[in-house]
Amino acid sequence: MGLFGSVMLGLGFIIGSGIFIMPLVAGKAAGTFSLISWVIAGIYCILAGLAFAECALKMPKAGGLYSYAHAAFGNFFGFLAGWTFWLGYTMTIATEQWAIGMYLHFFIPQLNDITRVIIAVTIGYILTYINFRGIKGASETEDVFTIGKLLPLLLFALVGLAFFNLSNLFPLLPQGTAPLTAIASGIIIVLWAYQGAEIITVPEEEIKNAKRTVPKAIIISVVTVMVLYLMISIAFLGSVHWQDYANSQSPLADVFRDLTQSKLGQIGGIIIAFGGLISIIGALNAVILAASRISFAMARDGLFPKVFSKLHPKHKTPYTALLLQVIIATVVTFTIPDFTVLAALVVLFTIIPYMFSSFATVRLINREKGRTHVLYHKAIAYIAGFASLALLGIYIEQPFVLVLGGILILAGIFVYLHIRRKHKIKKPSTKHMHPRNMVD
Repeated sequence: MGLFGSVMLGLGFIIGSGIFIMPLVAGKAAGTFSLISWVIAGIYCILAGLAFAECALKMPKAGGLYSYAHAAFGNFFGFLAGWTFWLGYTMTIATEQWAIGMYLHFFIPQLNDITRVIIAVTIGYILTYINFRGIKGASETEDVFTIGKLLPLLLFALVGLAFFNLSNLFPLLPQGTAPLTAIASGIIIVLWAYQGAEIITVPEEEIKNAKRTVPKAIIISVVTVMVLYLMISIAFLGSVHWQDYANSQSPLADVFRDLTQSKLGQIGGIIIAFGGLISIIGALNAVILAASRISFAMARDGLFPKVFSKLHPKHKTPYTALLLQVIIATVVTFTIPDFTVLAALVVLFTIIPYMFSSFATVRLINREKGRTHVLYHKAIAYIAGFASLALLGIYIEQPFVLVLGGILILAGIFVYLHIRRKHKIKKPSTKHMHPRNMVD
């Protein structure tokens, strides 16, 4: 992949189900104050993205955030970063499949939730097969999905802003909610829509001139998304009395349909709903690609079961990792049938490797006697790391998600101890290795 393909991969994953669903969910949690949540979350992702870009220049290696933490902190903390990173991406597959089911409701409301999710899971297996066939086909598929989702989102933003009415922003907060509590809750919700820029670092060994391409792609992707998300959120909250859509499964499509019904009839809603489906399927394709590279990189370093490191002799893709992750994601899809809980878990398991990688950036900079390439100062990486810690603290307000996440992290520690006892684990290395040069 070149710069265009890398940016499309980043945009394709970041812009998934989140922006088509979370403006409503964030509005219900924080009202108009959710706009502040969108800004804070965007700034956090820009700072973290800059840290990832710095690491990408220093260490263009498959595995992304896992590889940076592994090189900086050693096997145990590298494993924790990789385990949570992989868990987050595997659960993202399940979450996006539920989101596909939700947007299918716009087209086929007569089907029940489970039937629509079964259709979504089938789409997941088809995309897994495309990724099995090779990175080039997966990347070209992602380009089509990304362009297909940007156009309807821009259309929604422009039309929504044309109907903007300041009175729709009131009341500013849900009744009985304190501003800081609302903003904090909103940040966790909207981070689901923002998370994903790190995906560009995962297949680095399959990106042309990765040292230059990856940092540029990360910065372009995150800044583009922040501007787009703010436009859409302002349009959503200000164009209608958004509380009337509290039970909608496809809020952007329903709002756009109602705004344009006098001119377009049902076609307006269909355009946005179809764009939503394209967006979510594109994000699903991107995360299927990336999750397999995380487990592959960990298995190659001896920190994950060896079966995940197998490469197909013809296509040179981690085919067993692709197959196993989609099976696990299918189990998660039907075990945790709650989109909001799944999204909160994904954000939790994303913040943890963000934290490790931000602090890893500092250590890698120190190893080069303070030399930086993307960051003006290593303080930016420190800010991103401590911001991650602060965001983890917000989960005290979501005890179920925190306990479930803690159980899964403990399970990972047991996996690590088992692997360490059975096999000799390699010492961390920053040596550039391409999957095609690996021999199982």
